[in-house]
Amino acid sequence: MEDFRITDIYSYNLDRSPEQDPNRYRKETGFPSPARDHFEKPLSLDEYIIKRPAATFFMRVKSEGLNSIGIFSDDILVIDRSIRPSSKHLIVAILEGKMTVRILIEENGSVFLTSGNKQTDKQKITGKTDFEIWGVVTH
Repeated sequence: MEDFRITDIYSYNLDRSPEQDPNRYRKETGFPSPARDHFEKPLSLDEYIIKRPAATFFMRVKSEGLNSIGIFSDDILVIDRSIRPSSKHLIVAILEGKMTVRILIEENGSVFLTSGNKQTDKQKITGKTDFEIWGVVTH
């Protein structure tokens, strides 16, 4: 398999107090807007992407081998360690002592990993394979 590196891993910042709001010192000036009662709350990607903060991690990857599934070098992946992986999930795994990102495939009672490039790229996981699923990529 191609050269694959994980350069950074970050945990989710659980301290989201209002004091961290970059707009906390912003004040309205001038004539009040007639649309003031139509303001929407700020968009928070946390609300859409992060379902379980304590189990969420962010990982930057360095690899061109996952381009066919839309993951490019320097992309940041969102990983949820609390999701139970199933077939066709994109997972982060520890394979033979190295972290990697692969598609999990379960066929006829066997487990395979693939990068999605070719059918011949499938690697069978056996009882002798040093293999552990670290988490499921959600975004």
